[in-house]
Amino acid sequence: MAKKESKKSKLELEYSLRSSPQILYQYISNPSGLQSWFADRVDIMGGGQYRFSWEDGTEYHANMAKSVTNKYTRFDLMESEGDYLEFRIEQDAITGDVELIITEFVDPEEAEMAASIWDAAIEDLCSIIGA
Repeated sequence: MAKKESKKSKLELEYSLRSSPQILYQYISNPSGLQSWFADRVDIMGGGQYRFSWEDGTEYHANMAKSVTNKYTRFDLMESEGDYLEFRIEQDAITGDVELIITEFVDPEEAEMAASIWDAAIEDLCSIIGA
């Protein structure tokens, strides 16, 4: 399958969460954690490849490009050249506040809808981890 060159815009969203980086990392780095709040189904296909699928038939294939324990996970999307999905955890050294920063690429006209979908997903995540 040939990769399509992306004409998408980078969308970066920040969410403050009452959670430790260690707990939060489990929900951004492994299939069961991601499946609990992000996608309806997450499968490891082998060789670092993941398949994310939703009940509406949407499906994405990605390679886990990099994962740093308790810091971040980045998935390079196989369908679009240069597009990725990144979950980054940052903790303020003074206050201890934890933020989850999500970066993805979306069509510019769909940015507002994508942000509201992420807002709902983060509500689910907060409910699950008690944040």
